[in-house]
Order: sequence, then structure tokens, then C-alpha cells
Amino acid sequence: PDLLWLLGSSRAELGVAAGPGRPLTTAHSQVPPSRAVGEGGGHVLLSSGRSRGPATTMGPRAGERGRLLLTVAVVLTLPTRPAGSWGARIIGGHEVTPHSRPYMASVTFEGQHHCGGFLLRARWVVSAAHCFSHRDPRTGLVVLGAHVLRAPEPTQQVFGISAVIRHPDYQPDIHANDICLLLLNRSAVLGSAVGLLKLPRRDARPLKAGARCQVAGWGSVSDFEDLPPGLMEAEVRVLSLDVCNSSWRGQLSPAMLCTQSGDRRRRGFCSADSGGPLVCRNRAHGLVSFSGLWCGDPKTPDVYTQVSAFVSWIWDVVRRPRPSPLPRTTGSPRSHRNHNSTGDTDGMANDSDSSFLGNPMAWQVIHRPPQAPGKPSVYGVGVG
Repeated sequence: PDLLWLLGSSRAELGVAAGPGRPLTTAHSQVPPSRAVGEGGGHVLLSSGRSRGPATTMGPRAGERGRLLLTVAVVLTLPTRPAGSWGARIIGGHEVTPHSRPYMASVTFEGQHHCGGFLLRARWVVSAAHCFSHRDPRTGLVVLGAHVLRAPEPTQQVFGISAVIRHPDYQPDIHANDICLLLLNRSAVLGSAVGLLKLPRRDARPLKAGARCQVAGWGSVSDFEDLPPGLMEAEVRVLSLDVCNSSWRGQLSPAMLCTQSGDRRRRGFCSADSGGPLVCRNRAHGLVSFSGLWCGDPKTPDVYTQVSAFVSWIWDVVRRPRPSPLPRTTGSPRSHRNHNSTGDTDGMANDSDSSFLGNPMAWQVIHRPPQAPGKPSVYGVGVG
């Protein structure tokens, strides 16, 4: 049987996953319960965050596995980390030249890197919708211009999140349409360390199998809280959706994109890399969404949201008038000497425009069901 780590709120345990199915894990957080149980076999719930209750095993040999779990738990004492951090790393990658990927964004909560993203416009960041499934965006920050997140780099710019707009058809149980837009509380100052990344063209052809792309992130480089020296990146190859879907038992949709290492090495993304861009020919063709039990495992290729399927929706949201920002609950984000923006630099509407979606009150809820097709559901800046 496969071995997997199951983290509790104050301890780490070793569990057993039996059977041919493999748990599905998002690249930053816990496994959706609907995907935690594989077909024809028993599994314990795999979570890279804090568990909400005791682990439950299923299957005819649950008692035997439970004894193994108890035995190993007594022997092992490992540190736990916040959701979105455990086992986080770019697998088989390398450190990039500092600030050579100026579009990279870090989404942080409580001072911890949680997810990635990329800067599309001076006030807009693109990321994965699941990054905010169990988080209050009012408590989050976006960091731009970073190479070493834990260092006080003069190039870093830190922002509050005024709003999170996720795709109206986002389905967390199957990771469909896993994309969201973050409206920053002010415009980024563009320069050598902070820049924009282009979307695919509206009429762009799908990437061919074998195309070389890059995925980057700030996840730790081991399961024991070892942080990377700086932003890490790995080169991967695009895999045809048909081949990838056979590995994932038909669970993928045409709006998804897959990659693999292209050789026998384990190479790709892991937890805390969610929302980061898959860059192919200098454009964002994918967003890190989910992977298999073992990061970089060619048996379960890495899966991304295919950005080209959402280009029209993205521009529709970005070009609408903006709502007035609501007050944060945790105070203003920490100041920085480079925070010297005097206004919008992206040519879009100002914050005084509060007619976004024709309903400013929509910005005062954490979540609401999807509206009519083409209109994004909104959650994030007000009281829930």
C-alpha cells in the first residue's frame, strides 16, 4: 500500500492508502472529501493543512491499518504547518535569477506564503479559486517584486486584497474552472522587479503535446519546513489531454491542461504553488490547480486550469467599473518604502466607480451562488 502523511492540528500521523485509486490533492491545501476515496480501495483523508477531526479509514482491513497508524504516530513527532505549506516545493527545479520573473505574485496569510499568482494589470492578479476556499481574503496580502520572501527586499511591494472574483462555474469538488481574479487595494508600481504577464491570444491554438513550459513558486524544498533560497522554477512538457485523462480516469475537462517532466525524473509543482502561472512562450497558458498523491509523479500528471479558455471572461471582469473598497478587518498592510503609487497606471476605472456588476452589495458577502452565465460570483471583502 501507499504511505501518506496525514496532519492533525497538533500532531503528524502516518496513514495508509490502499487500493488502486489515488487521492487527489490541490496544490496548496486539503483533498476534497469527494476525491479522497479512490475507486475500489480504502483511503485515509490526505490533508496538507489542519484536520477538522480524526482520520477515518475505510475498507475491510481498517482495524489493521489503524494499529499501524497508532504505532507509527507514537514513534514519530513532526512539526505541523498551516494549510498550504506542508510538503510544498517545486519538484526537480532550480532557483531563478532574482527578479527575472517580475510577474510572479505571492498570496500570504498570517505571514505565511499560501499560493502563487501573476500580475495581469497594475491592480489585477490572476490566481486559483481554490486558494480562497477556506480563507477570509480580508486577512490576506499580495507580495510583488520578491525573490526571497522572508528577506526585506527593497523591490518588494505589498498590497491588501480589495476583492476576489472567482469564475461563476467554479466547482471545488472536481476542480472545474479553478480560476479567480484579485483586485489589489492600489496599483502596483511597474519596473524591473514588478511587471505584467500576457494572456494567450483569444484565437490561440491549443499547445501541442511536448511543448516546453516553465512553472515557478516559493514552496519549501522539503517536508521539514526547509525554505527555498528564492523563487524556484521547473521546466515541464505539455501532455495531451487524452493521455492525461486516462491517468486521471476521465475526471478532466477540456478547460484543463496537463504537464509532465518529459523524462523519468520527478519534476513539477507541489503544494503552495497553487495559482502560479504555467508560462509557455512568454504567456500564461495555465494556472497550477491540482496533482496526485506524490508531487511530480508521472503516473498522475500535474493539472492546470487552461487560461485560454477563460480569456474572454477575464477581460470582461477587468474592464468593468470597480466597486468602492470596503474596510479591512486586520488593519492596513505593512508599509514599504516602494509604495509610492500616485494612481492607476493601467488605464482602467477608478475605485470611485461602485457599480461593479450592477450591485455593490455583492461585495459585502464572503460567498454567494453563481449568477447567470458570464457574470462572476464574488466573495471576499466584507462581513460574512
